[in-house]
Amino acid sequence: MSRELYFDISSEQSGGSLYRISGPEGGSSFLYHHSTYDEERDEVKVFETAYADFGAFWKELTKKADWYYLHPLYVHPEQRDFLTGLLAKVDWSVHPDQKWQESHRRQWKKVLTDPAGYYRQAP
Repeated sequence: MSRELYFDISSEQSGGSLYRISGPEGGSSFLYHHSTYDEERDEVKVFETAYADFGAFWKELTKKADWYYLHPLYVHPEQRDFLTGLLAKVDWSVHPDQKWQESHRRQWKKVLTDPAGYYRQAP
């Protein structure tokens, strides 16, 4: 089985890396290695969650209405058009600070235009 970084995102309270796992017979699934941080307890919890496809992962990630204010680190080229379309429709004004809005827009633009192999990993 090979493992390929597919999506990477973080925030002050949580974050994680989604990997596409390819089986020996061509099938694939996804594994999200993620963590949460509880500042009051100074406690980090680490999890691994399996998903059958990217859509299932995305549905879970976007339960938070302002998901686009998370900090993206990598988006696989297969999902870049999809995310570009979604980001064109979001309401950035939910956060009143214009500089904060622009900072997040720039970060999304960066990860959506990075070279495809920027985070290429060894199998």
